[in-house]
Amino acid sequence: MNPPRATPARRLVLTFAEVLFRVLFTYDCIGEEKIPAAGGVVIAANHPSYLDPVLLSLQVSRPIRFMAWERLFRIPLLGPFIRAFGAFPVDTRRGKGRQAYARARDLVMAGEVVGIFPEGRRSPAGWMEHSLREGAARLALETAVPLVPATITGAFRAWPHFQSLPKPARIRVRFHDPIDPAPYRSLPEAEALDGLLGELRRRVERSLLPGIKADLRTSVLYRMPAPWPRGYESFPALALAVLLFWKTRSLGAVAPVYAYLAYLLLDHFVIPPSRLAKWIRNGSPVLFLLAFAPRALRLLGRPDVPAGAALAAMLLGALFPYLYEHGRTALGFVRGVVLAAALELGALHLAPLGVGPHLALPLFAAAYAWDGRTVFWRYTVPVLAGYALGVGLLLRADAGAIVHVLAGLLAWLAVRLLPFRPGAAPAEAPPSPGLGLRL
Repeated sequence: MNPPRATPARRLVLTFAEVLFRVLFTYDCIGEEKIPAAGGVVIAANHPSYLDPVLLSLQVSRPIRFMAWERLFRIPLLGPFIRAFGAFPVDTRRGKGRQAYARARDLVMAGEVVGIFPEGRRSPAGWMEHSLREGAARLALETAVPLVPATITGAFRAWPHFQSLPKPARIRVRFHDPIDPAPYRSLPEAEALDGLLGELRRRVERSLLPGIKADLRTSVLYRMPAPWPRGYESFPALALAVLLFWKTRSLGAVAPVYAYLAYLLLDHFVIPPSRLAKWIRNGSPVLFLLAFAPRALRLLGRPDVPAGAALAAMLLGALFPYLYEHGRTALGFVRGVVLAAALELGALHLAPLGVGPHLALPLFAAAYAWDGRTVFWRYTVPVLAGYALGVGLLLRADAGAIVHVLAGLLAWLAVRLLPFRPGAAPAEAPPSPGLGLRL
């Protein structure tokens, strides 16, 4: 019997959803080839979020039929949507799910793929519940079909049960090797079910627990006080203030610099710690650079940068992927932008070419993303490099442009040889992603 395939409408919706999820959540899926290409299959996964049925389905060619809480089918728009994806209702009250189980058994016997969340509800804390319902194991035992465990990490951070809307997070789905129920069928029923569920839990938690530890560490770090001004935040700003005052003898010229330094101190002493406060603080050197650099260049007698808004938009776009990256990678990028800007200021002294920042800063960002294989690097590297080349040709950069190209590449080389090393994390805690971390 040929396995059922996704309809064109379903494939179209899944393709759109995958594009959206890859951008919003940097979604990734591993091991989908471990799902048998034909015959009945039971897929069992942890259940951290609202997104889980879609997350499991995006990269899988065979349609997955999910049991869904019956009340979801009564919600306008959502009910028809999940029904179109093949979901069927289940009464989650204890002892009331026999009809749904019978439907799932018929589907498996007909050669379809059925997805079940053994926890029976969304996880309240991100890890698997201590007690798992036996439906997935029983279904595999009775039908003698493979039981494929799957682990969903990052989804609890993206959209937990207590949150009304999703937020950016790095999500990964991992399908594990199928569990053959045949060795368990000769055991007493209770022992067989316990054995299958135990093996299911072991395989899921093997890749789930590191992500849970990272989520817990992230939650703690967002509540920690902000650090003192870091060297790459304060020293370049102070050096710029001295240079501007020496050039202009005007306190008004350096006031924005000291206002920025005051913000750094306020963030340490006064501003309550939060996710947003951490993100703003970590990106603040780049934001300050984009806001103040045009005025600073005029005060220093350097040429104006044409199309400055385009350059600002490009740098902000280059900063966006680091919302998803590990703290040291994200902060290393910000540190590198500051260094590239400092070298570019020197390059403008040697070769006063207004197009110079359009070359140095995007080329640094492209080199850093390429070297670190950061999130979206396959897209950001050609866009950033193409931007630098295109603007250089459009604005007719002369031979002096090589100095500005070298400024950007030297900044990348310096960051490459002297990478950012934040304070050591507790030994039991793995590194955590995002611009809001390691503060």
